[in-house]
Amino acid sequence: MYTRKYTFLLLLLLLSVAAYSQSASLSGKVTTGQGQPVGSITVALLDSRWGAVTDENGEYRIQHIKPGTYTVQLSFTGKVQKTENVTLTAGSNTKLDFTITYGARELEEVVVETSKIMNRAASTANKISLSSLETPQIVHSISSVILRKQNAMTLEDAMKNAPGMTKLWDATSRPDGGSIFVSRGFQVTTKVRNGLPNIVNTNVEMANLERIEVIKGPSATMFGSIVSSYGGLINRVTKKPYFQNGGYADVSYGSFNFYRASADANFVIQKDKMAARLNIAGQNQDSWQDAGFQRSYIIAPSFLYKPNDRLTLNLDAEIVGSKGNSNGGNFMFILTPGTINNALSGVLLQQGLSQQQVAAIMSQAPKTFKEAFGTDKVDEFKLSYDRSFINNEVYSSTQSNAFFADGSYRISRHWTTQTAVTYSLSHNNGYAPYQYLLPNYLGTFINSMMSGGAPSFGTPGHDSTGRMVWRPVGSTNTFNVQQNFISDYQWGKVRNRAVIGFDYAYYKSLVTYNRFYGSLFGAVPYPDLFDIVPVDGNSPKMDDLNKANVLNAFSTRPPGTLPYDQKSRVISGYVNNVTNITDYIIVSAGVRMDNFRNLILKENQTKWSPKFGLIIMPVKDVLSIFANYQNSFTNKFGADRNNKAFVPEEANQKEAGVKYSLFGNKLTGSVSYYDILAKNMIRTDISDPQFNIQDGEQKSKGLEAEIVANPFTGWTILLGYAYNDSRYVKAEADVEGLRPVGSGPWNMVNFWTNYTFTETKLKGLGIGLSLNYSGESYAFNQRPDGALVLPAYAVLGSHITYDAKRYRLGVKVNNITGEKYWMGWSNIIPQMKRQLIGTVTVKF
Repeated sequence: MYTRKYTFLLLLLLLSVAAYSQSASLSGKVTTGQGQPVGSITVALLDSRWGAVTDENGEYRIQHIKPGTYTVQLSFTGKVQKTENVTLTAGSNTKLDFTITYGARELEEVVVETSKIMNRAASTANKISLSSLETPQIVHSISSVILRKQNAMTLEDAMKNAPGMTKLWDATSRPDGGSIFVSRGFQVTTKVRNGLPNIVNTNVEMANLERIEVIKGPSATMFGSIVSSYGGLINRVTKKPYFQNGGYADVSYGSFNFYRASADANFVIQKDKMAARLNIAGQNQDSWQDAGFQRSYIIAPSFLYKPNDRLTLNLDAEIVGSKGNSNGGNFMFILTPGTINNALSGVLLQQGLSQQQVAAIMSQAPKTFKEAFGTDKVDEFKLSYDRSFINNEVYSSTQSNAFFADGSYRISRHWTTQTAVTYSLSHNNGYAPYQYLLPNYLGTFINSMMSGGAPSFGTPGHDSTGRMVWRPVGSTNTFNVQQNFISDYQWGKVRNRAVIGFDYAYYKSLVTYNRFYGSLFGAVPYPDLFDIVPVDGNSPKMDDLNKANVLNAFSTRPPGTLPYDQKSRVISGYVNNVTNITDYIIVSAGVRMDNFRNLILKENQTKWSPKFGLIIMPVKDVLSIFANYQNSFTNKFGADRNNKAFVPEEANQKEAGVKYSLFGNKLTGSVSYYDILAKNMIRTDISDPQFNIQDGEQKSKGLEAEIVANPFTGWTILLGYAYNDSRYVKAEADVEGLRPVGSGPWNMVNFWTNYTFTETKLKGLGIGLSLNYSGESYAFNQRPDGALVLPAYAVLGSHITYDAKRYRLGVKVNNITGEKYWMGWSNIIPQMKRQLIGTVTVKF
């Protein structure tokens, strides 16, 4: 069956076995007068069809050229920069480097920065070097230039530049991939580094990142199921050593006791052969609320060895430490009416009341958020926005050490081998506080029952919150080996590129959540409950949540544990093939075979994951129309009531769109429509609730658009819009037909613009403005509770920079208007108000 299914893929792959030996090739590097690589430079052979665009390293390669004498022309955003004649003979591999000199160092830097912003290459998405117009899917690249100009210091800052991405949760120091975002209606975390698995537990440190790639849609074919989601994945691309001494050191200080110091130093050990780089940073951020803090550091050394033009070796590491109890606002969960009413019904039945008596009593209970809390809108809660309900003595800590090695060897003109190994180990310890907002009717009902009176539910409201604490302790360990063979062949006028890869991944997470039981309103045992305080925070009990009392609770109260153990290994093989049938038609196909073994349950699953793509270029290197079919999956174990084993849950995407690069690469972007169907989801079997059935489905479809513009030198504009419509097609009765919680808002807009003066006395001065809008979304959405609405918000930011030869000054303001807004996914998390940060950088 699989042979027939992938016949098209195999036929395409066969194209890569024949060489076009009578052709010539031309390669080289484009740099500025200061030795900086320049990307997005068009290298064209005049009066021919051959050409290329330099990548982020300034490198280009043109293959399969007909022998002869040509004029090589370099152009950037439509302007010719340099021309040079070259003679190519049959079978030759000519190297031709270029240096572009603009006269002023500041102008050179602007050109380099613009090239990095406009370079939309998407090699990671396919593990093959492809331009954006050759890639039949959406990839958003957020360059180091954007991050530096915005003074972005966290992944959360960076994600504001990606259309259709918004944060759901802050990082929790748990092994779930750091902060949780939403993309195309599904949750996404950062679990990929340089195209390889690397799961983080804390906020992502930006000190050693060159750029961030957001790859949209199901992507298991190239990356596997462990690190990708149905909405896509976030790939962190790190800085690499380069063959020039230099670097910088900076310090920042800002509101809410924010301070940070970082340094980036590059050393040439042996000219053009050996270099090393060291990135370090330390940061403190106190909460904007009355308590809470986060402290972190990173030490990231890297080493590059390039003995010749064919072999490149890289070694690097990340030593990361973090401690604190607040990455943003406090985590406030909601005790829903449905949960409460089910529990109260059980208690009444245990006291000997009949089903009819219990039903009569509970018929008077509130059923919805509005009936229970007095409102179903988060911004109408009586919670104090500035109260954290925590104490700085109660916090958790995480230590993570990760090591990486990779090598690339060009076997021949047509084949390259890439090998990579990663290993990481992280430890969690300490105490994690959180809260539960309680409706008044729960306490009223318990008190009425304890006093012996008639059951009463009182009036709607929410005057108290439960303060909770648990202690996650454990470690997470990952190991990955990946081998890729990459080919690039010409067969007549047909160009064929392919990657054949093998992957081994081992994952182990052994974390135990240590707990104690408190008393809910003096009557009901409840896990993690420390105490109950007023929502306005005006109580002498507020200071009781300190380390001594928490330790006493763990030692004297009834204990409990919640083990969260995961242990698995995955062996995979994959192929991805891209064929330029003509200059105007490109087809691609890929497939992954993934064998997953759950080492705890001792169960195996094998899954095939295909992908297909088509590109039609009505105007070469200017406009492309694309379509794709992509797949991702999630391993599921167990069986239904007929003992039929569950198969992996999976999601299939169909997408079509347009990409463009107009006016000499001054205006680039994309517009796409996607339709994702997640199926084989597990839900309760209605005919026998003791079992599950695997027939659930979720539908997610939407529109995304991005514009990246460079109207003239020094001015950059980024604009993105996303619309998403998600719903459960077949699911539990309480959510079927509803929008899933965690799908984010229907509408999102991101905007950023920056202008840097390149002339006059203002040369080096940059001014920028950003706006992020998220429409209304849901923290809860289920029957009979109803929807708990997170209101729409618009957050405005700005920054001013001054870039000189030896120093740089920067000031940024986050949330200029002091907008009060919340995020959440089955909870509510208030976000930071206005913050001012200043930075001084010394270059060397």
